[in-house]
Amino acid sequence: MKRLSILLLFLLNSLLNPLYSQLQSSEKHIVDKQELTGLIDSIATIVEHKYISEEMGIKMGNFIKAQEREGSYDRLTYEELGKKLTKDFLEVSNDDHMSAFYDLKKQLPQESILSTKLDKWGELSNYGYVENKLLPDNIGYLKIKHFTKWKFFEEAKEMVNVSLQLLQHTDALIIDVRDNPGGFEEIVAFLVSYFIEEESLLLQEYYCRYQDRSRSISTAESLPEKKLTDIPIFVLVNEGTGSAAESFAYILKHLNRATIIGQTTVGAGNGSNYFRVSNQFMVQVATWETINVVTQKSWEKVGVIPHIETTSEEALNKAMELAQIEGKKRRSKLIEKYEMILQEMDSTLLSYTPNMSDTLVINQIKKCYELGLVNEASVNRMGYEMLQKNKKSPIAEVIFKANTILHSHSANVYDSYAEALALNGKLKLAVENYQRAVNLGKKNKDPNLNLYIENLEKAQDKR
Repeated sequence: MKRLSILLLFLLNSLLNPLYSQLQSSEKHIVDKQELTGLIDSIATIVEHKYISEEMGIKMGNFIKAQEREGSYDRLTYEELGKKLTKDFLEVSNDDHMSAFYDLKKQLPQESILSTKLDKWGELSNYGYVENKLLPDNIGYLKIKHFTKWKFFEEAKEMVNVSLQLLQHTDALIIDVRDNPGGFEEIVAFLVSYFIEEESLLLQEYYCRYQDRSRSISTAESLPEKKLTDIPIFVLVNEGTGSAAESFAYILKHLNRATIIGQTTVGAGNGSNYFRVSNQFMVQVATWETINVVTQKSWEKVGVIPHIETTSEEALNKAMELAQIEGKKRRSKLIEKYEMILQEMDSTLLSYTPNMSDTLVINQIKKCYELGLVNEASVNRMGYEMLQKNKKSPIAEVIFKANTILHSHSANVYDSYAEALALNGKLKLAVENYQRAVNLGKKNKDPNLNLYIENLEKAQDKR
C-alpha cells in the first residue's frame, strides 16, 4: 500500500511539474512592446464593449491606452502587468469586479479528473462549507469560505443539504461569511431557500448591457430537507465579504430574515465574466448589473451595512450573545406549541371511535411529523403500544396506516400495518400490505427481508 502511494505521488508530480515550470517561466517573461500594444488595445476594446456602463467602459479603455502611450506598462512581466491594470481599473471605476491577470492557456484538458480534484473552489475546499458545529446553548454555527463555481452546483447543493440537516434542531443559527470572496448566485439562492417559507420567490434580477439580456434567481421549488423558516439567523460579515457572499447577507437583510453583524462589506454588487485576451492573459469585466427585488438596487460601491457594527474579531461573540437570547425565546414558544399539539393528539386517541376519527388521527400524526415531534420509529412504537393494550386495537391500525402515508418507501411500515390488519381480521388487506413490504424489501435490499417473506407466507396460509 505504501509503495502504491509513493507511485501515485510520483505520477502526480510528473504531471504537474512540467506545467508548473512552464507557468513560472512564462509568468516572469517581460512583455515586449509590440505584444503590449496589442494586449492593451484588445483589453480596452473588451472593456468598452462589455462593461455594465458604456460610458465608464470607454473611460477605462481610454485611460489604459493613455497609460500605455506614456510608458506606464513598459518592462513589466505578465504578472506585474495584471496587477498594474487591476489597480488602474479600480482607480477609474471603483469596481472590484474589474481585473486583469496572467493565465497561461492550459495544455491539459480543463475538466480532467485531476483538475477537478485539485480545484480550490471545489472538492479541495468542500465546496466552501468548511465548518459546521454546535456551540453552547444549542446554537448552530456554519462557516462558508466561498460560494463555489457553477460547474460544482450539484455537489454544492448536496453540501448545503447535509449542513442544514445537521443544524435543523438548533435554537438559533450563526452563518459566518467573513472573508468570503463570493462565487455564483444560484447556490446563494438555494441556501436562502431553506430560510424562506415561499417557494419560487424571486430574489434578484441581473441585466447584461452588451448582450441585452436579463436573468434572475429565485428560491427553490422543493428541498430534500426540512426548512428552517422560524429559526433566528445571524450573519457575520466583514471588509473581506464580497460579491455573492454580500448577496447572501443583502438578501436576508432586506427580507427581514437575518440580523447582520460585523463590518460594512466590500461593495462588489456587479456580476462579472472572464475573457481571454491572449494565450497568456485574461481580463475580468463587470458585465451584469444586480437589481434586488426588495430594494430595486444593489450594494455596489456601498457594501452591505450591518444591523450591528462591530469589529470582525468581535462579531462572533456579539452574535452568540444575541443568539442565546433569541434561541431561548424560540425554544419556550416551541415547547408551548408542542405541548398543546401533543395534548390534542392524546385527547383524540383517548376519545377515538373507529372510522369517525381516522382522518383526524392521521392528520394530527402528519402535523407532529412536520414539526419534527415524531419520526418513523416513534410512530411505529406508538402503534405497538396500542396493540399491547388491546391486540385487536383499531386505533393501532390507523397509526400504522399514517406511517405508510408518511414513509411510503419503507418496507417496515407496511409490515407493521399488515400485522395490525391481520389481528383485526382483515386478512386480504393484510396480505396485500405484507406483499408491499416484501417488494420494497427486495428493492431496498432490506436486512429484514426474510422476516417480511415469512410474515407474508403465514398470512397467506391463514386465508
